[in-house]
Amino acid sequence: MSRQDPLVGALFANRYRIGDSRGGGSGESSVYDATDVRSHKRVVIRVSTAQSLIDLDSGVVLVADAIELFKRQTQMLASMSHPSLASIDDWGTQDVDGTLYAFTVLEHYAGGTLREILDRGRRLTPSQALAVGLDVCRALHFLHGKGWVHGDLRPANIFLGDDSRVRLAGLGLKRVVHSEQMSIEQASYAAPEIAVGQQPTEQSDVYSLALTLLELITGSLPFVGDTAAITLAARIDKLLPVSADLGPIAAPLERAGRPEASERFSAIDFGRAFAAIADKMPMPLPIEPLESKSFESVIEEKIVDRTGEIARPVVPTAASEQKMVINNSDEPIHVVNPEEIKRHKRFVAIGAVVALLIAGGISYRVFVKHSHNIPAFAEMNEGEARNLVVPFKWTIVVTAERSDEVPAGNVIRTEPAFGESLEEGKTLTLVISQGPSLAELPDLIGKTLQEAVDALTALELVPTQKDSPSEDVAAGSVISWLVPEQPSLIPGDKVLRGTAIDVLVSTGPAPREMPSLLGMTLEQAQTVMNDLHLVLVETPAAKSNAAAEGLIGAQSVVPGTQIARDSQVAYAISLGPDLVEMPRIIGNSFATVEPRLLEAGFVVGKVTGKPNYKLRKAFVGEKAVTNGDQVPRGATIDLVFP
Repeated sequence: MSRQDPLVGALFANRYRIGDSRGGGSGESSVYDATDVRSHKRVVIRVSTAQSLIDLDSGVVLVADAIELFKRQTQMLASMSHPSLASIDDWGTQDVDGTLYAFTVLEHYAGGTLREILDRGRRLTPSQALAVGLDVCRALHFLHGKGWVHGDLRPANIFLGDDSRVRLAGLGLKRVVHSEQMSIEQASYAAPEIAVGQQPTEQSDVYSLALTLLELITGSLPFVGDTAAITLAARIDKLLPVSADLGPIAAPLERAGRPEASERFSAIDFGRAFAAIADKMPMPLPIEPLESKSFESVIEEKIVDRTGEIARPVVPTAASEQKMVINNSDEPIHVVNPEEIKRHKRFVAIGAVVALLIAGGISYRVFVKHSHNIPAFAEMNEGEARNLVVPFKWTIVVTAERSDEVPAGNVIRTEPAFGESLEEGKTLTLVISQGPSLAELPDLIGKTLQEAVDALTALELVPTQKDSPSEDVAAGSVISWLVPEQPSLIPGDKVLRGTAIDVLVSTGPAPREMPSLLGMTLEQAQTVMNDLHLVLVETPAAKSNAAAEGLIGAQSVVPGTQIARDSQVAYAISLGPDLVEMPRIIGNSFATVEPRLLEAGFVVGKVTGKPNYKLRKAFVGEKAVTNGDQVPRGATIDLVFP
């Protein structure tokens, strides 16, 4: 079971309540949604442990120095205001359960990040990607002019504002980058020179932007391997695979993504290259944010902007035929609609028309709303569906449910349904497939293996048998089961069909290793055998040299033998030592001594001296014995000849 994130629910600076993790972090930081409890506004908070801010390559070896550097650099970043940069609203440190964290607070953008948009299956048109690229180029040009290299430009660090314009975030504090410390996502957007140990430069940021834009358009990212190292190595000396089918934007992307940094654009030149092709591309539709505005929010905006209630002049040319132009201003890469420029010239005339409309008593037209038929969304993913209905000005609500017929991420149905008419401003609900229906996990404990396999197979789950001994569960029955990928699941929980289930099957009680009972009292032996679930069986008492009289002197199972639970083990109580008289061996040759010893039940041990001579001494262990002594039957006799 995964451990609960200790930061979720924590209160930073007595002000910011940490919510869910939103991804987009790095190996050194995590990003969360949060709430400013004072203003009740949503914010985004980036958190790093103070320990992770230590930068040995920069000479920062103490936590206190790292925190001081963090505060100075964050203050510097916060002071760098730019329309295309995500603003830093606050920063500081916070202790949570004994761990010191440094944090920065960013403005919350309802549109989410481009990473989140990609993860929803949505794609951008080349014109939309060009607009994104222009904004990011403006931000990079500003940063590079201040001496900063971003070094971690990727979709997770690009936010989409309510105005459908992007804001660049994620500017790191550490100035030294090690490729071996990168996550695979960071490596997926890093320039080839990082793979050979170089540090990011301004041209590295341009390469990362080219990769990002290519993924936004095509939905795929080139040069991605199973690890960060393989991913980085895969792009060394490789040209960015940009298809000419992308249209005019292909050429700037190809140059920005060249493997040699010296052949790439600067940020400003990349933006100017986009500006040069703008008039060859159609005007982009606004990028639909992840969080659609409610009808109430739209009404509030119209109250503030009274002209929003008046139908603006309609340009007869279709939107797809309008071309992009670049506003002639000090910021040469700002995109505007050519009709927006003409609108300023018409402002006075429009004002006069509005006055006449009001004076003429025909203001009822303000409340006239257009209706549109709901299109077919068959085999269309959520992103495509959202883009399709942007011109209809509906409020989009997304719900999800399981479907065995519709692939995950695609539209199952809409409410209202296909073909029905819906007024602008009304709500259209997209019901999105979460993939195939889930299987409910059954309770398998105590069932036979075959019963468990049949139950799981019927649910399209994949059982894997694992054997284990059990004292309590009969052999062949299920002891327990486990979903390896989600070990905390219990019966009644639901999983995707095709999920592997480990089924632990009993092989019965484990074998016991027979202990030695010799020398024990009967009570001691009974306790030992009861603990092992073995059964003692009494046999007649007998002489024994293994134990004193009254103790266990013999057992039927050799100590160390593996036997099954509940097996019977015979024992005999010792009647005392079994002694026999030592035969006449002293003074005889080995040829006479040996047969006499064997006949008496002794064992011939070590023989020293000359066996052809007469035996001088005999020993049982260290004790000397002679003819006629009482010696334990079966004892080993060592012989010493002259």
